[in-house]
Amino acid sequence: MTRKKRKGGNKRRKSPKIQTLILFPAFLVCALLLSLYVLFSKSTIGLPEPIYEEVYSSANYLNEAIKNVDYAIYESLYQSGIKERNIIFLDVQPRHENGHFWDFTRLLIRCPDILSAQNLERCISYDLIRSGARIRLRWEKTPEGKISCHVFAEGFYTHRLDLEFHSQSPKIEDTRPKLAVIIDDFGYDPGIVSLFAQLDLPLSFSVLPSAPFTGQIVRQANKEKCDLILHLPMEPKNHPRVNPGPGALFLSMEERKIRQVLDQDLREVWGAIGVNNHMGSSFTENPAKMAIVLRELKKRRLFFVDSRTSADSVGFKLAKKMGLPTASRSVFLDNDLSNKAIKMQFKRLLSIARNTGAAIGIGHPRKETLKILEEYWPKIKTEFQVVPVSELVG
Repeated sequence: MTRKKRKGGNKRRKSPKIQTLILFPAFLVCALLLSLYVLFSKSTIGLPEPIYEEVYSSANYLNEAIKNVDYAIYESLYQSGIKERNIIFLDVQPRHENGHFWDFTRLLIRCPDILSAQNLERCISYDLIRSGARIRLRWEKTPEGKISCHVFAEGFYTHRLDLEFHSQSPKIEDTRPKLAVIIDDFGYDPGIVSLFAQLDLPLSFSVLPSAPFTGQIVRQANKEKCDLILHLPMEPKNHPRVNPGPGALFLSMEERKIRQVLDQDLREVWGAIGVNNHMGSSFTENPAKMAIVLRELKKRRLFFVDSRTSADSVGFKLAKKMGLPTASRSVFLDNDLSNKAIKMQFKRLLSIARNTGAAIGIGHPRKETLKILEEYWPKIKTEFQVVPVSELVG
């Protein structure tokens, strides 16, 4: 009898030997990959990210301080209007000391003239003090006629800035008396600022802190590159009946509070190169309290103009004694807003300038004052050197 063929009987089963030959290499490959995975995963679990550059191995506080210094310098250059082509990196050099690594940076900054260089010097000093790092600065004049700043962050020499300016040929000495005009109390009317700025005169704008339009007016004053001054409110004799406004200094404040309020006021009027007092007939008579303010201004390389709201103010004499650049007001121009009164005050200002060689007038952002300035200025410019108030502090 013939046997029936099994279904699929035509196919042959692979022999065990052939199956073994096929599976064994695959098994070896898988085993090898698994071993490598286990080996490397065990050796890398919990390891920190590698330090790619030696400089990043230094203490975090030094890196943070250097970063803050860089930001402060760049902010000063921006606010001072220094163009990028006039900022030259002379060297970025790795340094190490006591286990710390950092990049030492040397910059050359080309300024249009010596006044621009001096203004940038003040801005850099102020911004570096505000940077939050522990900073020490050493300014010096080099034999080549540059102004150099050596920056020490957290005790390490991290930056050198060379401020270069064009030396000008000697000019014939101008013997005309000098005249400066400060416009006080900016902060409440942004429109009037434009009118004074359009006069194209070297006026000095004194801005109150924390007023409704302080920020807007500060930006405009910096844009116009005029002398920007903090109009610092101080306690008057009739306080509290007479209110000096926000950001004021009072005799009841301890030194720490005075410094704190002053710092905040300067932050409000950023870019200020000097300070004059708003009111302050009581505060400016107190030598101890004024010394706190003047020491802080000297530290920040700012000048002080005594508005002389009191005949007994010690501000000017004390600042001079401390070696702080200072001056005092000669005439208030517009306490009386009548046309006749303002003209009389202008005549007094011009007379003082003729007799003493220089005078400072203080006016206010009022249309009456603006009108007299427009009327008098052509005549004044021929007989006097009209200068920013920063040229009269010494």
